[in-house]
Amino acid sequence: MQITDARQAAEALAPFVGRFAPVLFGVGLVGAALLAAAVLPLTTAYALSESFGFERGVSHSFREAPIFNGLFTGMLAFGALVALVIPNGLLIQLMVLVQVINGILLPILLLYILRLVNDRRIMGKHVNGPVQNAIAWAATVVLSLLSAALVGTTLLPLVGVHLPH
Repeated sequence: MQITDARQAAEALAPFVGRFAPVLFGVGLVGAALLAAAVLPLTTAYALSESFGFERGVSHSFREAPIFNGLFTGMLAFGALVALVIPNGLLIQLMVLVQVINGILLPILLLYILRLVNDRRIMGKHVNGPVQNAIAWAATVVLSLLSAALVGTTLLPLVGVHLPH
């Protein structure tokens, strides 16, 4: 089934969850939207402000932390503008594209995180131990394989390679 809009995505769940598919899809979509709308711009604003030494924090006013609050507000406004301007069919494609980009970036980010948590200069006595490293590396391998599968199953059909079901 080719999914081009939210209604089709909800209908695709029907064989698994029955008549509650639209409700379940709607609840999941609202949850994901709220998470993405709040957490992603906020963490990006924190990361950029921290990296460049700007004052940061949701408890600070625009006057106290103009860069942090400007980044956060700007990303919220940009996300709202994109959602309002792009036609519905393209929004599904945009969401898939974003997930492909996330799938490509996830293994890279996990490797950097593993380097950080194993750096004694940064972590001190909180550096990962052998058991923590085994779990972290296992999770990294599994998530990297799943990300590769997502990217492959999304991009391969675009170039004419169709995988068996």
